[in-house]
Amino acid sequence: MNLEEYPEPIKKDIEDQSLSILEHIADDIIVIGGWAVRALIGDKHGRYTLDIDGVTKQTTMKKVESILESLGMRERKSEWGVQFYQQYEANVKIPKEIQKEIDDLELRIEISGPRIKESQTAHYFEFSLTEVIGREIQYHEKKGKVKVNVPPVEHMTAVKLGLPVDYKNNFDSQVLLKICNIEKVIEIIKSNDDWSEMVLRRIPKLIGRLRDKERLEYLLAINNDINIKEHIKTMRHIENKLKTG
Repeated sequence: MNLEEYPEPIKKDIEDQSLSILEHIADDIIVIGGWAVRALIGDKHGRYTLDIDGVTKQTTMKKVESILESLGMRERKSEWGVQFYQQYEANVKIPKEIQKEIDDLELRIEISGPRIKESQTAHYFEFSLTEVIGREIQYHEKKGKVKVNVPPVEHMTAVKLGLPVDYKNNFDSQVLLKICNIEKVIEIIKSNDDWSEMVLRRIPKLIGRLRDKERLEYLLAINNDINIKEHIKTMRHIENKLKTG
């Protein structure tokens, strides 16, 4: 099962626990990944998120690691930074049929410098540590919001379009493209190393999965009122602009 298939109370509990961890380090990182999309889109994000992804300057990394260690989180190296994790301990009732799967579930946070690397090539995308915007993320079942710093929407869209094709990156790029300046996204893609190559490699897969009515990407798009035909048209426009330079 993926996170979207869990019962609603479990998904909300997972997110609230993840957000509670984020609250401890929110002043020290720039949030990227699913939580950044949530901050930019708000409650209309349309999917749940589990992991926390963030970037920070090297001089702040030790402080962040120390805070996470103080929360009882354990550390392991990752492909592009350091990952902290702890077992998820549910505060809600878990159905017996998914108990074992929930027992194995981890809350994870992955932090690195501003340059994130594509795992199978030498290409990278570099986030600005100064060009950020402030947003708030609302808890589900507890009062309060977490203030975070996130990249501008065009930067998040650019990076999502070049990341590995899974339902999360695919759906996030869909919702971000609805609210951003498309031409600026293209400009940012071109200005980041050779991220264009990564985006051009991903777009056909993104479109193929979105057209497949059996895939989660298609269902999420339909459930969140995304015009699939128009979205594919936008993707083709980006593809053509990148190909022609």
